[in-house]
Amino acid sequence: MYRRILLPIDGSPPSEHAAAVGLALARRLGASVVLAHVIEPQRYRELRDVQEALERARTVGRALLEQWERKASRAQVACTTQLTSTEPESRPGVAEALVDVGVAHGCDLVVMGTHGRTGLPRVLLGSVAERMARLAPVPLLLVRGDDTKPTLFRRILVAIDGSSYSELALQHADALAGALKARLSLVYVVPDLTQLYVSAGRAWMFTDPAQLQAQLAQEQARLREQGEFILQEAARNCKHCQPVHTVLREAGRHLIGERIREVAEEEKAELIVMGTHGRTGLRKFLLGSVAEDVAQQARQPILLVRNPAALTHPDETHLPPPGER
Repeated sequence: MYRRILLPIDGSPPSEHAAAVGLALARRLGASVVLAHVIEPQRYRELRDVQEALERARTVGRALLEQWERKASRAQVACTTQLTSTEPESRPGVAEALVDVGVAHGCDLVVMGTHGRTGLPRVLLGSVAERMARLAPVPLLLVRGDDTKPTLFRRILVAIDGSSYSELALQHADALAGALKARLSLVYVVPDLTQLYVSAGRAWMFTDPAQLQAQLAQEQARLREQGEFILQEAARNCKHCQPVHTVLREAGRHLIGERIREVAEEEKAELIVMGTHGRTGLRKFLLGSVAEDVAQQARQPILLVRNPAALTHPDETHLPPPGER
């Protein structure tokens, strides 16, 4: 499973909680951790001297890393610390610096906190967690900063749709559930064709409303059958965790992300695993994303896994299946 976990540390409550979750997970998996802090002198704008601000940032960063190094030692988890910085000439921001640290140390998982902000201000202002979700070449485990309860990952839910994105997510969920001896559930949400036809402007194809309803009912039944088949195949492909619980849910008039969150609550899931295409820019914002919706709204931690076969951006690195590096 995961052998080296990157834990970004910045002293904020979300960071502290995520680091605690990551440290506990590393101990259970027998993994080591890389504690990383990115120096940001701009946080100390009240200091007029640039060098003084830089030294203050370094002092704070070292203190944070030493604090967490002691925690890792008490948890009997092997750790490495890395103090790095944002260099405008080579790295535009914190996320880029963290990606560099993760690649340099061979990390195969990143665990970090998120405020879980939603809406246009978050998109425009951006966040390190959001940018990491786009740039990180390895799975990203996002932990909500307002969740102070211990997370043991005894129940894991993976959302599948038959795509290549969800196939790799299933591999990671299966391997993780097996390593943690957790209960694994699979959910497939059947999309509502009525909404799809209306949103796509295809309703005009049917002048007879009865003909439209009959056609929709027939195709909706095919989608349900397809969902059942995908669930059965996915359950059979699980090698590390058996038995596997499957859930087929109709979207109806709800968003697919809403249904996934609903099932997560019903299953008492402590972790949601999803594949993501990692789109960037305005196209992603306009089109939306089920994974993004769940990551923003779900109260549970969410593990985002990207499929390397679908990566087209030149700076996106190959991601192997778990345990094959």
